Amino acid sequence: MTMDWARQPSRREFLGGVALASQGLLDEACAVGGGAAYPPLVRQTLPGGLEVRGPRLYRDGRPFFVAGMNHWAAPTLARDRVGWDRVRHDFDVLQGLGVNAIRLMGSTEGPDSEPFRIVPSMQPSEGQFDEAGVAGLFRVVEELEKRRMVGIVVLTNFWQWSGGMAQYVAWAGGGPIPYPTPDRGGDWGRFQDFAARFYETAAAREAFGALVRRLVPPLHRHASVVWELANEPRGVTRVPAYRRWIDETARLIKSLAPGQLVTTGSEGETAWPALAGLDVVEDHRSAAIDFATCHLWAQNWGWVSTETLAADFGPALDRALSYVTRHAELAAKLGKPIVLEEFGFPRDGGAFDAAAPTALRDRYFEAIYSAVHTLASTTPMAGIMPWAWAGACQPPRPGELWRPGDPLSGDPPHEPQGWYGIGEGDSTLRVIREGSARLAALPGA
Repeated sequence: MTMDWARQPSRREFLGGVALASQGLLDEACAVGGGAAYPPLVRQTLPGGLEVRGPRLYRDGRPFFVAGMNHWAAPTLARDRVGWDRVRHDFDVLQGLGVNAIRLMGSTEGPDSEPFRIVPSMQPSEGQFDEAGVAGLFRVVEELEKRRMVGIVVLTNFWQWSGGMAQYVAWAGGGPIPYPTPDRGGDWGRFQDFAARFYETAAAREAFGALVRRLVPPLHRHASVVWELANEPRGVTRVPAYRRWIDETARLIKSLAPGQLVTTGSEGETAWPALAGLDVVEDHRSAAIDFATCHLWAQNWGWVSTETLAADFGPALDRALSYVTRHAELAAKLGKPIVLEEFGFPRDGGAFDAAAPTALRDRYFEAIYSAVHTLASTTPMAGIMPWAWAGACQPPRPGELWRPGDPLSGDPPHEPQGWYGIGEGDSTLRVIREGSARLAALPGA
């Protein structure tokens, strides 16, 4: 997710629709980064891996519903022994809650001197990979494989907190990155325009293609892996190029890993789909995209505010439930599964301290889990993933921004620490356990 302080964005029917998934751009061989053309899609099934049958995810011949968690920091933590011990402990706790899938940031870009970044990065400079960072990702994937958990590996980021598309544009000679808030004088609209130049900058796309070729082949036989193009990619004012990039990149991944699923990482409609350059159906039409995604952010989208959190709760929850239902309907038109792979809610009173209660968050999570469970029986809704796991880790300065040397505790570096992080001591864990069990008990699962 992103801060999207843009409460002022600056420029910003059900199972019967399966056949639509083969229309549009879908059956052409395409090229990536101005390079080689790829043959028609070939699909394989890895033993124990996920596959798509119509609007359902399957594993081992049975419907599979994602009961997941965002733990974006796992590969970075897994670089060293202390962090790796924490990751394995986190996976123990999450698996005990019934979590069967982890969404993680598979790549991070430098330079590590840039603000608001995960450090140390996997790719400190263009084309130069820190082998400890690569090993951290591979170690996490191996661990998920042992546990028969799914790993959704995010390959880049529309937002600045891992480097992402903006960094590729900068490396390609696009000039300095115009950072958004909390940078002094930052503007979210200006940043989004800059990041979206990625889709039309051949050198940036080629550098990203090199990353794909570095990470995908060594992991192409791992049944645990699902590849995700980016965290929250937006078309902004470059929608045609954005959709070409989705199709081309997904086809590249399929050519390298025909037995693994690919998705986009899209937010879905957001509060301002036209201004963000997003369309759930069109953005997921490519035959190389196996399932759709959506995200849900009540406070980031201005549905609640810190000062009136309790009073805003009821109307915001109604909007959230309508949003989730609408995306299930859109997925039915598309004829593909959809996963709600990000959502969160602040602590009571807008507090950031890990000791603060989460009564409103718990009520919100209960309603969202219940909605996903209900929709999963009759629509392509295929799962849910809260944001984001902090575990036993607590921010040293709740409410302030992350600094190098601070622990990675659920909230990305550019956001107030303790905002959405889910800790081991939170009452929310009961909701996650019960919601995950209900999904696991769906007929056929």
